[in-house]
Amino acid sequence: MSALSHRPAPSSAPRSWPLCLGTMAVMLVVHLGSTALWHQRLPDPLATHWNGALVADGAGGILTHLLAGSFVLVLLGILMPFSARSATGSRTGAPLLVGLGNALLVIIGGMLLSGLIGQLDAPEALGTSMDLRVLISVLLLGIGWGVASAVLVRAALPAEPAMTEHLLGEPAAANAAAGTVFTPGTVISSTVRMPKVLVLVLGALIAALLVFTFTTRAEGSLVNWSLLPAAVIVLLASVLFLSGRVVVDEQGIRVYGGGLVKLLHVRPEHLLSAEHRDISPSEFGGWGLRISGAGVAFITGAGPGVIVQRKRGAARIYSVATTEDAQKMALALNSLRTTKPL
Repeated sequence: MSALSHRPAPSSAPRSWPLCLGTMAVMLVVHLGSTALWHQRLPDPLATHWNGALVADGAGGILTHLLAGSFVLVLLGILMPFSARSATGSRTGAPLLVGLGNALLVIIGGMLLSGLIGQLDAPEALGTSMDLRVLISVLLLGIGWGVASAVLVRAALPAEPAMTEHLLGEPAAANAAAGTVFTPGTVISSTVRMPKVLVLVLGALIAALLVFTFTTRAEGSLVNWSLLPAAVIVLLASVLFLSGRVVVDEQGIRVYGGGLVKLLHVRPEHLLSAEHRDISPSEFGGWGLRISGAGVAFITGAGPGVIVQRKRGAARIYSVATTEDAQKMALALNSLRTTKPL
């Protein structure tokens, strides 16, 4: 029988509702207010649908425009806090859902706004285009506010317990000989970030894509619009796969990409052994989340790491911030393995 007790997952942060409802309220004011402010300059009927080239190809009455936009915003603003409240393992789930919901609220509200601006003083709605500058601006704003919301929600969650002291200073051999038990509530956390040179390279790439998107004027073409999703994908992939937080506790070892999304998890019952040593991207085929003959690695650069051998399947390799973190994690994982039934 395991000596570990179950620690209940923290409840959804109290900031979820205020953040989501506040964002929803702001976007409703923008949606309803902009329509009321400009209604005399808008064609009748208004555009209600845009094709892949962001050109209006469907129209309806102003009431349809108001109700449809409001319905989507209200539904999303209420659905996300409920989903976050019921999310299991909410130190990851709740922040991610709230961040995603708030990003979508801003982006959808911005799409409605850019569609209206594109129709100002137009003789008819069909054939008008969304305002590109407004749309790109709200897309970036939405992503930024989504990330900020996730950080705020995570900050409001209960803090993780501190690492139990008697596991930190003992050598592995002495710890095993003494039969030390991995104490419930023990947590080791190590935050890793991508090298500065990669930050500069990726930042330059994203900036180049955005500049080209803003400056290219290709009417009816999707060429420049294909660059905007590319910039977003590069940004998200950089955050998720090139930085994160490695955690060891009674649930084993896992890594959260960008500090939010769980990527790799080895549970105690699957542990065979753990060791700490310096690792290098050249061993595993590069930076980020890598799959090679040596195993599956989350590696952010040359430096200290933890290598976990599993009872079945390839090894898992984790970059950590310091050699001390690596030593503590390997010791704790080997101690945790001995407390689990074979």
